[in-house]
Amino acid sequence: MTDDIVTRLRGSWLDNDCTSTLMDQAADEIERLRAERDEARREVCMAEANHLPTMADPHREASRRGWDCFKENP
Repeated sequence: MTDDIVTRLRGSWLDNDCTSTLMDQAADEIERLRAERDEARREVCMAEANHLPTMADPHREASRRGWDCFKENP
């Protein structure tokens, strides 16, 4: 059995063997990836804000891009 969550999820739909444990692992992986994505977006916004004298606010840069990466984690 492979450890890759995507491979396991895709296979589980074909085998009708989608367990709650697998779904919990998938949800955990999605949350982790979203956190990484938001951190990368915050870094981009801070770097952009530091390079543009008129855009000194990373929150404004995030808003301009349509990103909600500075939200509080629930």
